[in-house]
Amino acid sequence: MGWARELHVVPSEVPTVLAPMPAAWECDLSDDSLRWTPGVFEIFGLPADRPVRRDEVVAMYSEESRAELKRLRDAAIATCGSFTFDAEIRRPDGEVRWMRVTADVEVRDGRPVYLYGLKQDITHLRREEG
Repeated sequence: MGWARELHVVPSEVPTVLAPMPAAWECDLSDDSLRWTPGVFEIFGLPADRPVRRDEVVAMYSEESRAELKRLRDAAIATCGSFTFDAEIRRPDGEVRWMRVTADVEVRDGRPVYLYGLKQDITHLRREEG
């Protein structure tokens, strides 16, 4: 269905110098269902063997990041545009992570149907700043 399923993910035994690699995600706008490559599950600290619900995932974003996501997502869908931003999340284990989110809209017959893109863990960059 979407391009995310066709991606080949870098195996976990890759040298750490390559980590963290971007991970692909896709959201079906008809029902807000999500599809993730394994790297996105890793960023969020969620098991890859269970479905994820968008409302549960969005709740993991900090209040500021959640508001920015809503603003950017709504604008991208309305204009069939794209966005990039850095988001703060709190994983179920309590660890705070930062990720860079890029998104674009897939349009069919003039209608936005999918939001898709990449997520990359940038926590190490935030720690270096501090």
